[in-house]
Amino acid sequence: MIPRVRPALTVLAAAGLLLAVPAPGQADERAPRTKTLVFEISLTPVSQDSHSLPGGVIYGQGTLEGTTSWGRRAATVEWQCSRALVDGAGPANDLVTIRRSSDGAVLALAVTGWITPRDGAPYRLDGSVEVLGGKGRYRGATGNGTVTGLPGRATLTVTVVQPHAAPRDAAAPRAWGDVGC
Repeated sequence: MIPRVRPALTVLAAAGLLLAVPAPGQADERAPRTKTLVFEISLTPVSQDSHSLPGGVIYGQGTLEGTTSWGRRAATVEWQCSRALVDGAGPANDLVTIRRSSDGAVLALAVTGWITPRDGAPYRLDGSVEVLGGKGRYRGATGNGTVTGLPGRATLTVTVVQPHAAPRDAAAPRAWGDVGC
């Protein structure tokens, strides 16, 4: 003999499953949001520490500052660069911070690319971008994209994944006792 409670529970369980599934075309509010951002950045050198060696070797690091638009809002950019070039070509390993002053949103990006000299023209940077994280509405963000750049300007196209419930900000580990790289 089958108890009468079992069919009632089965119906309730099925009804609960139907209620938990979003209707077609309705987004799950807990799902991460994906957004493609394009930053047209204007840059000015602030500091530079570079060295030259025989054989066309130039290596060093520097900081650039600039401005961009983040959607319809103004944002500032800090671009820390690292270079090791031979005859004007070589890898680029950069860190970029974009801050939107109107609401405090921040994106931290790692840029990995290649610098190519061009005959009679400034060098060109081509590479990839990885989202390291962010603050404000972009806390816990991930993603990736591309970069192209010439002296004084760059274009970053980044697909950002924003978690619905961003994790709390954790203290960032210190690099080499706070003296940098």
